[in-house]
Amino acid sequence: MARKKRNTPQFDVEKSLRDRRLEQVIFRHGTLAVVIKSIGFYGLSALIWPRFIAPKRWKLTRFDVAMRYLSAAFDGYKIAQLTDLHTGSTDQNYLRRVIDAVVADQPNIIVITGDLIEYRAGSLEKLEALLPMLHAADGVLAIFGNHDYHEYSWRHVGPRSAHRTIHKRLRKLLDKHHIKLLRNTQHTIERGTSKLYIVGMDELWTGNADGQAAFSAVPQHAACVCLQHNPDGFEILRDYPWQLMLCGHTHGGQVRLPLVGSLFVPMKHRQYIRGWYKLLPDSHGAEKQMYVSSGLGQSVPIRLRVAPEASIFTLRVKV
Repeated sequence: MARKKRNTPQFDVEKSLRDRRLEQVIFRHGTLAVVIKSIGFYGLSALIWPRFIAPKRWKLTRFDVAMRYLSAAFDGYKIAQLTDLHTGSTDQNYLRRVIDAVVADQPNIIVITGDLIEYRAGSLEKLEALLPMLHAADGVLAIFGNHDYHEYSWRHVGPRSAHRTIHKRLRKLLDKHHIKLLRNTQHTIERGTSKLYIVGMDELWTGNADGQAAFSAVPQHAACVCLQHNPDGFEILRDYPWQLMLCGHTHGGQVRLPLVGSLFVPMKHRQYIRGWYKLLPDSHGAEKQMYVSSGLGQSVPIRLRVAPEASIFTLRVKV
């Protein structure tokens, strides 16, 4: 007995594409279909990576830094630098993981080189949840960045920003959690009769940075680390007695396109965008070096080819 043929409806793909020429070509040419699918896949991946993955793929960078005038009592002294947290726009759990890792490294001191917050609702509250996690044997120091000083907009860059209110509330918050804020002032660490000076500059864009006030108590031949948010500030500080400057602000360029480079870097001297720079000796012949960190957060949560970072600097006696 002949088997009864099952009557199943068949879908004629080519017929359905009769009036859609491009789709007909894709259907008939498998290679073209693969190319278009690949473009879609990698295009979508290119959007997902810089937005959701890259901003949290941070690294802990470590450096040994030989410093002139450093006493043997401070050989091996560890300074941890955090910068550009932009709390409020940066993922809170990610910042917690970073802080946990940095504190676990047991630095002697932690310094925060500006832009602790992003001016958004709840930014101060989120920062307050992080501050108790920060602790080191010689304490925690901080300086202000441009985002800390005002409800950030281009209208308020300049002296007017010093009259805004956000930085006043931030100062009280730091004081509450025993974090010392340096504004054109210096902090001295002592080991017996030896001293290490850490100078913190006020924010450059507000017009408040004052090198003369900041270094007034620092001897000419003393070991000194300078904290400066914006690398542009090195111009006004070149002849002051520091050997190592730690900066942030640039986010390392944040988004670096092949052949093009960084699209937006809000500073004058774009050559100081990230990493190490040896500056020309000052008028006293002293060597100076500056490190520009890529920072941890960002106003717009997108990064491409620039990893976020926290850094540990181990000071060494210069032989």
